[in-house]
Amino acid sequence: MQTIKQIVVMLIMGLLMQNCIDPFEIETTEFKSALVIEGTITDQLETQRILVSRTFPLDTVLMTGLSSAKVNVVDSNGGVFSFSEASSGEYESNSPFAAISGVSYTLKVETADGNSYTSEETAVPAKTNLDNLYAVRDFKDNGAEEGMFIYVDSYDATGQSKYYRYEYEETYKIIAPNWSASDAYIVSPLPSPEVATRSKTKEEQVAYNTVLSNSIIQENTTDLGEDRINKFPVRFINRENFILSHRYSILVKQFVQNRAAYSYYETLQLLSGTESLFSQRQSGFLEGNIKSDTNADEDVVGFFQVSTVTEKRIFFNYTDFFPGENLPKYPVDCTLVSPPIINEAGASPLLVAIELEILKYVEDYDQETNPLSLSEFGPFLMVAAPCGNSTFYGSAEVPEFWVE
Repeated sequence: MQTIKQIVVMLIMGLLMQNCIDPFEIETTEFKSALVIEGTITDQLETQRILVSRTFPLDTVLMTGLSSAKVNVVDSNGGVFSFSEASSGEYESNSPFAAISGVSYTLKVETADGNSYTSEETAVPAKTNLDNLYAVRDFKDNGAEEGMFIYVDSYDATGQSKYYRYEYEETYKIIAPNWSASDAYIVSPLPSPEVATRSKTKEEQVAYNTVLSNSIIQENTTDLGEDRINKFPVRFINRENFILSHRYSILVKQFVQNRAAYSYYETLQLLSGTESLFSQRQSGFLEGNIKSDTNADEDVVGFFQVSTVTEKRIFFNYTDFFPGENLPKYPVDCTLVSPPIINEAGASPLLVAIELEILKYVEDYDQETNPLSLSEFGPFLMVAAPCGNSTFYGSAEVPEFWVE
């Protein structure tokens, strides 16, 4: 779920919306704190989540989760779904539930100080399948960058969906380029230092890392002759990005939302930019669809929406699109070094490197049989720790969904 838990209050910089998207009103106001409430209820049977936090002061990015609130979602049939605090400011439904077509939903929040807040009643939008998810090697910006585009296709024959938002989870495989099955260890310290090697006891060669999207990705079909999303770029990855080096997977979720939700996120994107919601310090107020029941003048930031969701996942290898080409550079310099076990000053760079895990063992080293251009050398060839230990960038645990 795309969150705005950490969104600071925004200042309008110009005219916001064009076409037939209705802009949200932005007010210039002076206040030191604002309540931020955000949640997306979906038609997937899952534990739903609502975020409640507070900003202070206005011209900073400081935010804190708001604890001890009472959070409920009420449906038009009289059903009540209660939420409990899972962590500071993060509230999860007490049991999984799914939004049902034909039913509308309202969020109600009561803070510990007795103030209450209510969202506008929101209906469940039409459901549209994410038909295709695929990767294409291509250039962007008129050839300025080459890499991988992740595209989606979608079509609603009824023409009811129109407003789409996308989120993704990307997972990539990391292989340490200088991994060794052995580790160096200290047998005895100074003043009579001695080292040796032994077999590793944990996986360090291969790791996996998962990253969630952190930008607003939207598209609408209001200006088109049909409700069709065709080759819409959800993600672009430069070919030099090391996350492509081996095997890569991306899970894309397509949210169908109403026009009000689309307009809210469109405004937010225009104000804060696509790179980071904290790229600029702002000093205005972005009004959503949540109001205070106890104080009509109180500023409340955020939005409650109900969305239908479909998702797809794909995998591909670097060699599928760049056969025979060099892999992207590893994030750190993996030059081999050979720290001496003891130097002229009587110190032991090798012992320090092993003890602090700055370097990882690659292989035994003999200067006579392998005369490398080293200013100093010891019994081992070693490399920066991340080059020999992939878990510096991820987890050795293989994700449940992973397939080779």
